Amino acid sequence: MKENRKKIPLFLSQKDVEVLAKNIRKDKHKLGIFLMSYGGLRVSEVCGLRVSGLHLARGFMKVHGKGDKERIVPINARLLKEIESYLQKFGHKLGPDSLLIGGERSSWHYVVKKYSKYNLGRSDVHCHTLRHSFATGLYEKDVPIERISQILGHSKLDTTMVYSHISVEQKKEAVMTLDTPRSRFISLFTSFKKRTEITVNQYTGIVGRERELAFINKHISSSFSVILVGPKGCGKSAILKAMEGSIFIKEFKKKQTLIKIVLSKENIDDPEVYKEAEKELKKLSIDELLEQLKSYGRVIVFDDITDLSKLDRKTVASLSEITTVLAASSRAADKKLFKTFLDVKPLKRLYTRQVLSEIIHLNNPKKKELIVDDILHQSGDNLKEAEYIAGQLTLGKSNEEVSTPDRESNQVSIAPILLIFVLFFFAYVLKSYATSMVALSYALMVVFRLVFYRYIFMPASRK
Repeated sequence: MKENRKKIPLFLSQKDVEVLAKNIRKDKHKLGIFLMSYGGLRVSEVCGLRVSGLHLARGFMKVHGKGDKERIVPINARLLKEIESYLQKFGHKLGPDSLLIGGERSSWHYVVKKYSKYNLGRSDVHCHTLRHSFATGLYEKDVPIERISQILGHSKLDTTMVYSHISVEQKKEAVMTLDTPRSRFISLFTSFKKRTEITVNQYTGIVGRERELAFINKHISSSFSVILVGPKGCGKSAILKAMEGSIFIKEFKKKQTLIKIVLSKENIDDPEVYKEAEKELKKLSIDELLEQLKSYGRVIVFDDITDLSKLDRKTVASLSEITTVLAASSRAADKKLFKTFLDVKPLKRLYTRQVLSEIIHLNNPKKKELIVDDILHQSGDNLKEAEYIAGQLTLGKSNEEVSTPDRESNQVSIAPILLIFVLFFFAYVLKSYATSMVALSYALMVVFRLVFYRYIFMPASRK
């Protein structure tokens, strides 16, 4: 009688994994391949991994696997470096609830096949091959099979035992053994500088907004639409998210959003029926879709309409006239869109401090107070920027190293001025008329940019 044996899964050596990850220009694709190769994540887990699941300072990430089971996955230095590099480039665009890289399963299968064929000359590699390679590498380094099972999120140890059949050598004891000697040295060297005990959680409560909430509830109960207007980062989104029983729209996408709202009142559970209904609604014009939303019955909340086109803002305004709508904007001119508006001012410092104290977790209370004070000073009491800075501190950055789009737009480089002085100095030393003309032309260009473009053209275009 023949013995039934499980088929040994295809896997790559550590050298092959490193070759596969080389020469990938797209940061998103590179990080996705690293999460599967050096984190052992399933492709579905890569698609669903959120920024809030990263705990880089403590060296792990929370992953939702099969059956919505949550597990802790350690992050080795090789993977940590790629995540930090990605967040430095795109972190300002991501919130705690944002997907880290997202994507569809089918698209990731295509990406892995594409790069494996290009870099390895192989067409048999797929997403799960990278997960097998991760697990095999751990077993070869003498990591206990029980620990590998926990890291991979296997419900049965038998599933993990397949890797015991493909061990080549046994050397070390933990996930960090996948690091190369060079990366281990870099990790040890930078850990003294970057390691911090700070963790940041999302704050879901709301404080100091009793007046605003009372105003909104009063008008909603009378079926009046309201637009909240205030500076960026003053807490408008937090107020809107506190509205219970409403349908929250993160981003307005023309007809697609209106169709979503129309179908939300139908309570369609069958995907095929929903798809067919969506197909029929796409044939309607925006005016016809608005007609179907008369007396919608629920409050419709639009998170931010500041950057919408003039036509889209007009559509939101039209919707506010036929049903109850709440919206937020950083443009003072948008007060005219709704019949009722509310000026939202930044939170008082004591409330901003309270929110920061809630989201920042640190074992040392005195150190926590100092960090909160420093963040408040750095952010100018802007809650949105304060939350971003707090999140960046978990990566080991100092306040001075944290860069936000608002800060970058307000910074003025002294490099052009220094270059002008250098050019004029050389012109004086060399007695060169040509060098003098170059320096003068460059100086005029800098003046034009600083004075005309920054202080005249840009303010006029904003108006």
